[in-house]
Order: sequence, then C-alpha cells, then structure tokens
Amino acid sequence: MNPLRIRSLTPLIMLLLFFSSCKVSLVPPYNAAILEQIDQTTKEIDKFYLLMLETTSTQNGGRRFEQFAEQYVDIEVELVSLLNKNKIRPLNANSVRICEITLQLWTKYKEEHRTDNTLSDGLIKLNRKTLGDLLFAMQVAEKAKEIANSSPSQQP
Repeated sequence: MNPLRIRSLTPLIMLLLFFSSCKVSLVPPYNAAILEQIDQTTKEIDKFYLLMLETTSTQNGGRRFEQFAEQYVDIEVELVSLLNKNKIRPLNANSVRICEITLQLWTKYKEEHRTDNTLSDGLIKLNRKTLGDLLFAMQVAEKAKEIANSSPSQQP
C-alpha cells in the first residue's frame, strides 16, 4: 500500500476508533431515590383521598377544606420536591413536564376544595384516579431510564 494513502487514512481510522468507544446517552441516568419518592408520594395521595372518602361525608361539614389543609400542603411539598429534582437533571424534559402537570392539577384540586369547602364522592374518586395515572407515568418514565441506560448484556 502506498505510504501517502496510509497517512491519509490514519485520521479516519482514529476517528472511527474514538467514536466507537463513546456512548451517547439521550436520557438522564436512572435515579432510584427519585423512584422511591414517587412511590411514597403516590401512597400519600392515595391514602389522602381514600381516608377522605371512607371517614368523612359531605354532611355536617365533614369534608371542610380546613380539615385537610395540612395534608394538602404536605403533599404539595413532595410534588414540588419531585419537580425540582427532575428539573436539575439534564435531558429530562418529559419527566419535568409530567411533574408540572401533576403539581398544577394538585393545586387546582386544592383550590376547588377550598372554594367549595367540600368534595363529593365522585370528585374524590376522579381526582384520585387522575393523579394516580400521572404518578404512574412518572414511575414508568423513571424505570425507562434504567432500561435505556443499562447495557444490552444487563437487560432481560
């Protein structure tokens, strides 16, 4: 082979070797702590609505907003925390958006409860289901990061 031709191919070969050793990641790394916080927040919201449904009624002011104000704040704190943790992670726009929607709905539901000063059984069930679906989407998004970032030999 011609020495001039070998010299002209050397940079190309080096680039190929360099790029073949690089791994491009288009999703953020999996975070088990965030998944655990999502699980815990899901349980808190589920318990909040189930207890309201099972232990109170609209009669005699049993579902007055003030009885639940502290729990609303506690859960909102967790949702804001999840949003902030997801915001600081690179390549995480989808998870951030799910968190934003969840927080917006939680705030909307809280304000509706404050304004009406009660919640019907139907609204409790609907709010619980809607928020449960959004939190499930958060869980799936986090687990997908684990799968996407694992090497093919580690995948089932």
